Amino acid sequence: MASFQGVHGAVTALADRLTARLPEPWRSGSTTARVTVLGSADLSEALSGNQLGLYLYRIAVDPHGRNRRTPAPGPAGVGAEPDRELPVNLHLLLIANAASAALEADLLAWAMLEIANEPLLDLAALVEHDAEWRSAEQASIAPEDISIEDQMRIWDRLGADFTLSAAYVIRTLQLRLRPDATSHGPVRSRVFPSGTV
Repeated sequence: MASFQGVHGAVTALADRLTARLPEPWRSGSTTARVTVLGSADLSEALSGNQLGLYLYRIAVDPHGRNRRTPAPGPAGVGAEPDRELPVNLHLLLIANAASAALEADLLAWAMLEIANEPLLDLAALVEHDAEWRSAEQASIAPEDISIEDQMRIWDRLGADFTLSAAYVIRTLQLRLRPDATSHGPVRSRVFPSGTV
């Protein structure tokens, strides 16, 4: 299960994967394309350079898992209470910005193919960004259907001009909550005789 750092860690892990697989001709020469994690401040002005940006625009509680508990690690039957979790989905835009229409289309199409070929983030990708991930946990990356109107609303709030983009969702990160008070051992007290009064 992840800590709060797992949210940014998942987006960064995806950016790291795409950076590692960026085609060599795009890495050097006149192209020098890059993969970046973008924040709202980065999109408050016009984008520059050849880049594929990952912009996290929404974090939503997963409606199907909001009351779920994950079994605590350890041998079965030990009596460990399940961990409480907050399952969240990360909604992001893949944003292509380039000096030419061809490279802009190529950057986004390449990223979409890379994600389709390997749509899971697992411990190997995530543990570097959040050490609390467990070995069995995975998060999937999938295209998200949002209307053009909703996508344009996002862009209208940003300072950067609209550029080619596609919506994706990373589903589902399990963020660890504090344990229930009842999950601790019983409260015990000791009475010491103090003599007669």
